[in-house]
Amino acid sequence: MKVIVGINTYHADSSACISVDGTMIAAVEEERINRKKHFSGYPIESIKECLRIARKQDMEITDIAFNTKPSSNFFSKCIFWLKNFSFKKNYLTQRIKKKLHIKKLLLKEFKLNKSVKFHYVEHHLAHIASAFYPSGFTDANGLSIDGSGDFVTLAISECKNNKIKIIEKTNFPNSLGIFYHAMTQFLGFKNYGDEYKIMGLAAYGNPKYFDKIKNNLFKDNDKLLFELNLDYFNHHKNNFKYIAEESLIIDTIFNSKLLDLFSIELNDHKNKDKFIKDFASSVQKVYEFFFQKIIKKISLNKFSKNIVYAGGCALNSSANQIITNNKDLFESVYIPFAPGDNGGAIGAALAVSAKYDNKIKNSENPYLGKEFSNNEVMHILESDFYKGKLDFKLIKDEALFKSAAQLISEGKVIGWFQGKMEFGPRSLGNRSILADPRNPNMKNIINTKIKRRESFRPFAPSVLKEYQSDWFESNYINPYMSSLSKVRQDKKKIIPAVTHIDGTARLQTVNSVYNSRYTKLIYNFFLLTGVPILLNTSFNENEPIVMKPEESLNCLLRTDMDAVFINNYLVKKI
Repeated sequence: MKVIVGINTYHADSSACISVDGTMIAAVEEERINRKKHFSGYPIESIKECLRIARKQDMEITDIAFNTKPSSNFFSKCIFWLKNFSFKKNYLTQRIKKKLHIKKLLLKEFKLNKSVKFHYVEHHLAHIASAFYPSGFTDANGLSIDGSGDFVTLAISECKNNKIKIIEKTNFPNSLGIFYHAMTQFLGFKNYGDEYKIMGLAAYGNPKYFDKIKNNLFKDNDKLLFELNLDYFNHHKNNFKYIAEESLIIDTIFNSKLLDLFSIELNDHKNKDKFIKDFASSVQKVYEFFFQKIIKKISLNKFSKNIVYAGGCALNSSANQIITNNKDLFESVYIPFAPGDNGGAIGAALAVSAKYDNKIKNSENPYLGKEFSNNEVMHILESDFYKGKLDFKLIKDEALFKSAAQLISEGKVIGWFQGKMEFGPRSLGNRSILADPRNPNMKNIINTKIKRRESFRPFAPSVLKEYQSDWFESNYINPYMSSLSKVRQDKKKIIPAVTHIDGTARLQTVNSVYNSRYTKLIYNFFLLTGVPILLNTSFNENEPIVMKPEESLNCLLRTDMDAVFINNYLVKKI
């Protein structure tokens, strides 16, 4: 029996997973446990949690796979470092040392069998593996784009049967992910992972600065897919901190030359809001320009009619329309539920499993975290901490779905905490906040009273698979909210809470294969309203998505949420 632990560490969103003979049985992100968003340190608690989920604390681990291979691209690294860096106290070399030291930490913590094998899987190969093996395709073009991993920022591969062959790479410091991150910082969004705010803002502006950004921040180079003009950036300089261990303190990527380039616009305080929106729109269009160039090159290769896509940039659901809504390029597209570094743990484990010729199973199922029994929930609700604060009752399934659907149809906002926790950046119906998509005020209600976030950020619709084409102009099955689709013209006024200003929505296709409870809830709402859609957003409030019942109850208590459904319990504030 091959018990493979996959680990992502010293990259953002550290995580762990367990695969047994090709079947993915558990996966957890460290941030869900320690409550530190995008935590990038050693995922010791995630590994322990995966073993608990597997219910085999004494399970004998046979293999450990990391989504990094420090020795890869060594020649390219040496040339770059000799030109730019001092080796003695260099930040990047310190990171490599820590990645190699993780083996000692694991041997000490888990008392592993001496026969356990350690595997270092190249970062972008792990990304592509996280997409190819769950896709079910026998062959596919593989693509990975992110900030940087193992000195590479983009990889194109040919995938066939169990083999992934990388045929082209773009090396650091040229990076579309870092470009997008720099522009996010430039607009004042300083936290790691804020790029999705630029995507949301982009719909409100016009790309009037497209040429100015593209012609100055990129160089014309026919030999490369893209080349940054490093005069505007800092990330290639000695001791620049991009992922600073657990704290995720990241230095400013852009430099003063970018401020000078847009000095007139920055000093025009009266039109600041318009500039921010137009700049965001322009950044998105520049990214899409290069993404389209990459996709066109891959399609001309004629290797396969399928494409699988991962890496942090695969979270750009706006740009993903280029491949998901265009059958002329590729007939089939697969983007995994965790395309970022967190999913690299899964990709590393699957890559090793494929080496053993294990049949990959259950790897397209995102519900891989901990679940709680009704008895466990009852003990928490009856604890002294919640006495006098909460009212709760146990409800059978059919009544539960009807009750939840009724509350939502009446304009109430509920928390939905069911079954196994999702893995990845998006709530997919097990740790979700849900509301009525028909209510034109619902977006503002949730943003101000519950999520406490920027008003421009949209919410996603979860739609029953059989009704998707009736409401959206896309047949792309989208179970992980990977891409946008236009809302049909005659439906926009019916579901304004999930229709973005540009008429699109980042939909989630829902069926009963992996989430029968969520499907039943949406169906009950459909019976009441004639709308087979719910507004779905992550169950959190400026924190990692809730993992434990206590975290969902505390979120209920400190916000204006109306009720929480935890398994079969309906919970309200007194």
